[in-house]
Amino acid sequence: MKESIKDIIVSEDKKLKKSKNYRIFIDIVLIVIGAFLMSLGMNLFLLPHKMTTGGASGIATVLYYLFHIPAGIAILVINIPLFVISLTKLGLKFSIKTIISTVIYSVFVDIFTFSSLVANSNIDLFTACIFGGAIVGVGLSLTFKAGASSGGSDLLAQIIYRFTSIQSISQILLVIEVIIISSVIFVFKDVNLGLYSILSMFISTKVIDVLFEGIYYTREVKIITKKKDEIIAKILGELGRGATIMKSIGAHSNETVYMIICVITRPQIAKIKSIVRSCDKSALLYIATVNEAIGTGFKNINN
Repeated sequence: MKESIKDIIVSEDKKLKKSKNYRIFIDIVLIVIGAFLMSLGMNLFLLPHKMTTGGASGIATVLYYLFHIPAGIAILVINIPLFVISLTKLGLKFSIKTIISTVIYSVFVDIFTFSSLVANSNIDLFTACIFGGAIVGVGLSLTFKAGASSGGSDLLAQIIYRFTSIQSISQILLVIEVIIISSVIFVFKDVNLGLYSILSMFISTKVIDVLFEGIYYTREVKIITKKKDEIIAKILGELGRGATIMKSIGAHSNETVYMIICVITRPQIAKIKSIVRSCDKSALLYIATVNEAIGTGFKNINN
């Protein structure tokens, strides 16, 4: 009997390891495809027209035209200090995925330049901003789905959020993007480029809304589980979010369970799923859209 139990444990361990390896493989595939699509949108539509969807790519666009610095190298250099801070403040797993995603994206930007295709095409600004924003949005969606970030403003916003008393990541993102797009207008002395860049950024975020989860919307997560301590520890430690625990009784099983209620932001959706999956595969998790989150960690209650 003891031997059979041991065999079952070994078998379950193998299944778990196989499942984790499969998840890692899928995440890498999503990151690579996402990085390629982002580089495609930038090189084929945005960069040739001096437009951007914001973030490190926006700064890289300015540096590319002012100092002829390759955009991919600029994106990577801009993100290096953010990587260092992220490793200590945002968790090892998320940071490593973000570093991998950003490095691949930077390499793709400098490899897949599509020079001959761009030279032989006559794409107008309006068309370029629509397709550039949409393709970048699809690439970002895949990156977020893998539990990573593209670096740049998204990563910087989370770091600023951790170090300051600002209570909304979306507000930080908005300020960063306004500064970057304003710099595009100032450097190129063309308001149209700034306006089209805003439109491109808007399209990109809306594509993410459709394909993944809302870009600036918060989400209410409810988790029904028997393993509340493990999940709560990771929510507090890895997400830096608070949570509410409610003791409940299952109507069908008549057993005591716990409902964990937590409000999170878009970059944390993939992470909360990963936490629940790793702690309790039998848990019930559902995520609802929150129109507005007011209070600690989100919008200031006095505004």
